[in-house]
Amino acid sequence: METLKVSRLYKDFDMSFGVNAVTGDVNKKLDVNAVKQSVRNLLLTNLFERPFQPLLGSSLRGLLFEPMTMVTALSIEKSVSNLLKAYEPRAELINIKANPQYDNNSYELSITFKVVGFNSPEILTQTLQRLR
Repeated sequence: METLKVSRLYKDFDMSFGVNAVTGDVNKKLDVNAVKQSVRNLLLTNLFERPFQPLLGSSLRGLLFEPMTMVTALSIEKSVSNLLKAYEPRAELINIKANPQYDNNSYELSITFKVVGFNSPEILTQTLQRLR
């Protein structure tokens, strides 16, 4: 009888830093979840925030303080597209949509992408809201 070894394409540690009860190590994110976590981290990273990678990140935080118009929504979509194309080669973008939520003073960001090595498209939704 032949056994198949499951090979994981992408591995990353879990940013919640939960501890594995059996091994005592930090939990891992695997495959699609690792890429989704990476995309979310890129979205939430501001320019000049990382010490030795000052250009890693986006100007999304600044765009949230602009008037809520479709022009701002398009700027958010373009900024996210440029960010992911430059810094996340594991994600093949299909669609990005920023929907203004006027009542909440926020944007509902929906990113549809395929993870390289996987056939099914993934959808990541993130609410972008200014805090001040």
